[in-house]
Amino acid sequence: RFDLLLRVMVTAPLRLMQQCLPHMQQRGWGRIVNVSSVHGLRASANKAGYVAAKHALEGLSKVAAIEGAPHGITSNCVNPGYVRTPLVERQLDDLAAAGAEDPLATVLLDRTPVKRLLEPGEVAAAVLWLCGPGSGFVTGSSLTLDGGWTAT
Repeated sequence: RFDLLLRVMVTAPLRLMQQCLPHMQQRGWGRIVNVSSVHGLRASANKAGYVAAKHALEGLSKVAAIEGAPHGITSNCVNPGYVRTPLVERQLDDLAAAGAEDPLATVLLDRTPVKRLLEPGEVAAAVLWLCGPGSGFVTGSSLTLDGGWTAT
């Protein structure tokens, strides 16, 4: 499982960047946005593979930011907390079945001051902004969408 996480979350983005960067360099402009996670900035118990992969993706994005800057290319990560997706909904169901009382509040959002799940459209809006012309000076950054989790 660890190797699979690294292949999907680190090797695949690396290969995509390797294919796209020459074309971006030719144009003198480009935007790379990697979807990381709050776990790319913080660790949680029982998530060693996921946390390691997301930390690696953060580093990869920063290297691309440094190498791309002379060519008008930015590279950033968005770092969502828990997003309302079928995967998270299943996690909530599994936690409830295992006896967790109010798993959304007590497990997923226990460290998050904003007590709700992030909506997929909110992640998309952040990615869209990072891809636009108004974000040309934003590079090597991690845009947290975590409801304040990393502030605690």
